[in-house]
Amino acid sequence: MYATEKYVRFEAKEQKEALRELANDLGGDIRYLSQQIHDIHERLTALETNLEEVVNEVRAHNGDT
Repeated sequence: MYATEKYVRFEAKEQKEALRELANDLGGDIRYLSQQIHDIHERLTALETNLEEVVNEVRAHNGDT
């Protein structure tokens, strides 16, 4: 059985649309993950700052500087 030109064009169009939809979905996933990484980075930075403050307070309390 041979594929007609019309059938091949239809299938190519369907594949292109499916690929475009997949790319859009993946783009959204990448943006979401990028935002999550950014948020985690900010939280980690805040935790590092807080930990540094606690360490300095403990050292000051113990008379170490």
